[in-house]
Amino acid sequence: MSGASTGPISGQGRGPLTGIRIVELAGLPAAYGTMLLAGLGADVVKVEPPEGDRLRRLAPLDERAEAPENSLWFAYVAQGKRSVVVRDEEELERLLAGADAVVDSSDPGVHDDLRARHPELVWVSITPYGLDGPYRDRRGSNLVGWASSGVLYVTGFPDRPPVAPGGPVQLGYQLTSLHAAGALLLALRARRLDPAHRGQLVDISVQECCLAMAPETGLPLFLDDRVHRDRPGNRRAVTRPFGLYPCKDGHVSFLVLGPAHWHAMAAWIHEVTGNEGILEEIFADIAVRAEAMEFIDEAVEELCAGLTKLELFTEAQHRGIPCTPVNTVADLRADPHLEAVGYFEPTEHPALGAYRRPGPPFRFDRDWWHLARAPLLGEHTAELLG
Repeated sequence: MSGASTGPISGQGRGPLTGIRIVELAGLPAAYGTMLLAGLGADVVKVEPPEGDRLRRLAPLDERAEAPENSLWFAYVAQGKRSVVVRDEEELERLLAGADAVVDSSDPGVHDDLRARHPELVWVSITPYGLDGPYRDRRGSNLVGWASSGVLYVTGFPDRPPVAPGGPVQLGYQLTSLHAAGALLLALRARRLDPAHRGQLVDISVQECCLAMAPETGLPLFLDDRVHRDRPGNRRAVTRPFGLYPCKDGHVSFLVLGPAHWHAMAAWIHEVTGNEGILEEIFADIAVRAEAMEFIDEAVEELCAGLTKLELFTEAQHRGIPCTPVNTVADLRADPHLEAVGYFEPTEHPALGAYRRPGPPFRFDRDWWHLARAPLLGEHTAELLG
């Protein structure tokens, strides 16, 4: 592979991707996945215009810092990367000369000539609908991805408009970026095994990534009978209790499927509320509980009404019932388990100061993971282009 330049960047010298340089010509559809690659040692070079990438202006903003360094989005997804301000195509060509791969979320065709001049590169293209087909030139977004995949149609309550999965967290783009990162690694592996040592084009469609992870609008159901599923709200129609239930200080999630879970749940409801009917053996049948969902829901809601999230969670776990609180950000920062495993890590940024950040989504028994802070605008331009 082409050698990345030396210096204290991302996880260089530690992770399995050390020595791999990835040029990022992309925004949010790629940002999370390339951050993970940086954490595993890849030298991810974020190419920015003189005014800074649009992600630097994406809310929420931190009032402690001035633009273009005050975006908390950028501070998270640009961790471990280097920032280079590129002013013309000649500078971009020089940057690509030392790269192994490019991640690109530009419109189809924008960089075709550039890619043709660098056939040795793995070029990952992320677009709303892919590089082929009648929709290839249509614009898109995270919300468009969910809508075009059919997932939006089945998310929310049946008597209300659809709801974007994950709300403002851009979950569709996060998902797409993971697919792009995985495909990039496979293409690099194939290039290493290819005697010709040449790259390839990887075509990533946001629509297809969202659809691939949506079994209720994908192959198992929708393509069999072409009947749309109703929006189920925050409880699943498979059986009861299955979903969210209100309690004294928020909501908890119950997932009761097997007979053992149900018997424990019924005994608990009976002890707290005195409900005798809930003990009827017929309710051990998952299908019967689906038919009697209103009765089951009322009983579970009565149980939850007098207890807090923590009380319900603790007692449910003691009884062997799958249950978890619906955590707020404050709950997560005070979570004793996350604190014990050291999930939130301290870090510092010259513009944002000291703060704590989420840790990696995976753990290795080797010291591979390392993420430097997000770069200042153009911080590494002189190093890489000077």
